[in-house]
Amino acid sequence: MLRLLLIIFFISFSSSYAQESYEVSGKIMNSGAGAVPFVSVYVKDTNISTMANETGNYRLVLRPGKYTLIFRYVGFKRVEKEMELQADLVLDVRLEEDVFQLREVNITASKNDPANRIVKNVIGRRKYLRAVPSYECDVYTKGVQKLLDAPKRILGARVAKTLNLDSNRQGILYLSETKSKLFFRYPDKKEVMEASKVAGDNQGFSFNRALDLQVNFYNNTLHWDALGNQSFVSPVADNAFSYYRFKLLGAFEENGKRIQKIMVIPKSRFSPTFSGLIYVLEDDWRLYGVDLTLTENARINFVDTLHISQHFIDLGNTHWLPSDITIKFRGKVLGFDFAGYYTALYSNYKADPPFPKGFFNDEILHIGADVNKFDDDWWARNRPVPLTQEEENNYATQETVNDNQDDKAYARGLEKESNKFKPLRYVLAGQRFDNVADNSFWYIYPLHKTVFYNTVEGWGFRLRGRYFKRFSPKRSLEAEPNIRYGFASKVLNANAEFTYRIDSLRHTSFTVRGGSDFLDLNNRGTLNLFYNTLTTLFEGKNYLKLYRSKFFSFSAQRELMDGLMITGGAEIAKRFPLQNASSKPIFESTSKNITSNNPQSPGLEAEVFPVNNALSIETKISYTFGQEYTRRPDTKIYEPARYPTIIFNYRKGIPHVFKSAVDYDFISADLYQDKIRAGLWGYSSFYISAGKFLQTKSLYFPDWRHFTGNQTAIYNPLFPNFHFLDYYAFATDDRFLEAHYEHNFSGRFIRKVPLFRKLKLEEIVGGAYLGQPRNTYREAYFGFQRLMFRIDFGLSWTKGQPVNRAFRLFYGF
Repeated sequence: MLRLLLIIFFISFSSSYAQESYEVSGKIMNSGAGAVPFVSVYVKDTNISTMANETGNYRLVLRPGKYTLIFRYVGFKRVEKEMELQADLVLDVRLEEDVFQLREVNITASKNDPANRIVKNVIGRRKYLRAVPSYECDVYTKGVQKLLDAPKRILGARVAKTLNLDSNRQGILYLSETKSKLFFRYPDKKEVMEASKVAGDNQGFSFNRALDLQVNFYNNTLHWDALGNQSFVSPVADNAFSYYRFKLLGAFEENGKRIQKIMVIPKSRFSPTFSGLIYVLEDDWRLYGVDLTLTENARINFVDTLHISQHFIDLGNTHWLPSDITIKFRGKVLGFDFAGYYTALYSNYKADPPFPKGFFNDEILHIGADVNKFDDDWWARNRPVPLTQEEENNYATQETVNDNQDDKAYARGLEKESNKFKPLRYVLAGQRFDNVADNSFWYIYPLHKTVFYNTVEGWGFRLRGRYFKRFSPKRSLEAEPNIRYGFASKVLNANAEFTYRIDSLRHTSFTVRGGSDFLDLNNRGTLNLFYNTLTTLFEGKNYLKLYRSKFFSFSAQRELMDGLMITGGAEIAKRFPLQNASSKPIFESTSKNITSNNPQSPGLEAEVFPVNNALSIETKISYTFGQEYTRRPDTKIYEPARYPTIIFNYRKGIPHVFKSAVDYDFISADLYQDKIRAGLWGYSSFYISAGKFLQTKSLYFPDWRHFTGNQTAIYNPLFPNFHFLDYYAFATDDRFLEAHYEHNFSGRFIRKVPLFRKLKLEEIVGGAYLGQPRNTYREAYFGFQRLMFRIDFGLSWTKGQPVNRAFRLFYGF
């Protein structure tokens, strides 16, 4: 009886509480009755706030009582509205543009402009302004990406149907919201996502991150990976006056404080700078708000314009922190005209909260398994920024699509349409066949990875497929069967690889491989079959040297702790030397360039090693210092490393077991780091590796230490590959030292060259060294890169040989 009474009491109390909350909503307009989007709305003397949506509509849910609402947006007069809330209330608001008054005669931006003094004062206080307190707060984010126009077809597929666009080929591609807790204690940060909603994917997790919307203009430079490799100079950086002119437009009073409005003008159209407005609190000399834009002249990639609007709020005790930020973008690529925005609203700040020991660690974003379980009613009650009509329609449309996909007949129809074989798509990108009901798919590799020519097999084909099946969020199986046949060698090879991932959070997996195959004598497998086909047929340069292996191997890997990974495995193989069976380049004059299949004796058809059995084991331990990551319910996603990675490797040939004829011990250590940022000077990458065979009682050429060489004009620029190194000549069965360094200047110099700067090229310089007892090798190069295109020119030096000069080209993803 007591339990029943308690239940009735709590239900009654909850209903009463719900009924005592009312909604105040409305539309925010300018003096011309146009909507003002993303306006900040505060309840005076509280931590309660919201923000208007893209069409100027706002919404707040409050208990009954008297309130003062504050409406604020940079460029407009602040408005305060008093109200008494006893029922739902519609309160529309008009904002008037600020009327600015200059204390002195307005002059053009120059050395004498009073704005310079103001900006210098802000710069002088930067180190204090960056020293924000420890805090925690609530963050609401929304991300929208939409197509404004698109081609009718691409690769034979109807774009509107594929992307669920309307008849004008317009529509929202991505719509997602999150609610998170954000924690900060310099230099540490952490986000805990509490709720996630993704249009069209009820089981998915949002890609929105409050961390990505943390923009601090008190830093000298700002960088977004999504915009490319360029960093951008803050208008209040230490060296701001080298890049900007400032003009004081006026000042206005707000809440007893005088705020200066300053125009930010880049000195050069093509410098990595912002343009727009900053608002500065007089006497405090801190930013009150920013309204800044980046254009393609600032060398941003993927979008044409990026607009940032940010406001700050006074927390008391001289602490000002962001109240909201909106980042809007627009661009056009390959006929796709797109736009969108990401916005974050901060509320319920708590300054200097106590954090338990160990609270901040390498996990910077935690997404729990239940964050996507909140229904539409919950979001309607807890969403601080109302949806636009277009966004409401998109949620409804995607919900209908989801419901239809639950219908088996409808899902099979979509699947059948998607799985139709399209020759052009297969040639360029391969063909995928989905089985949605089974959570699996097959992928068939494209034509250029199927047909090949080399001097050992002649013309041949390599049929490869990849099968993937997901059993649960953490467990999956991947299989890759492979059939290979050469018409000149008349040898059929078949093998398969199976990888079973049992815990994606700990990157735990087991891999089994078995069968027969023709393998590259360079055990790093650096030469592309397609490129070797071209060089052999057109130049008579048969770079690829092969041997046959009948093998079985087993390996496993697991993350032992954050950033610490261990892998290990064993292989038993019977290995056969091979000889050329065909030498028919297209141009007869190039046949003289054909060499034997023995890289140690290219002029002789001699076997590079005798038939042998080999049993070997290998283990590798890698550790990335300070490796940060995002933890999702189904996996752990590593952030780009801020510190180096070190790898220790040990490989041993075991004699006599299974008639194994190898007996050696090899150790090596690697140290590397990619993209060490240097502000406006771009970024550097380095790689150092050293190793030694401790003993070599018995081993063969495939067991030697090989290196990632390259001799073709088209190459893979993946760092740290060599540009000009012979694929086989520097393999060693002794000790070695390898080093690479590369720097990308991110357009630091070429942006100053007329015409060329419009190409948005990035200058690259680099070099590499390889030393071993028999010889040493050095190379240096410089080049230019633009997205998926890169061209380099370089030189290489080898003792006893003339200097080699050559170009290298890469085009692709």
